[in-house]
Amino acid sequence: MTKNNVTKIKETKATQCFTYEVTMLVHIIADNETTAKSQLDEKGGIVTKREVKLLNTAILYGEDKE
Repeated sequence: MTKNNVTKIKETKATQCFTYEVTMLVHIIADNETTAKSQLDEKGGIVTKREVKLLNTAILYGEDKE
């Protein structure tokens, strides 16, 4: 039991949102640009380079315990 006769029902832990900027170089093997664009949108392609930069984090739920 905690203060004032209140029982804690569930432990809470912080949930966070991480925001990233991702730059990728993707190759598509196709007969023409229209087919390549369609394939990229539907299935993706071959990633040959990927750069990731963390932009921001924010706590969405819960609180920090000291």
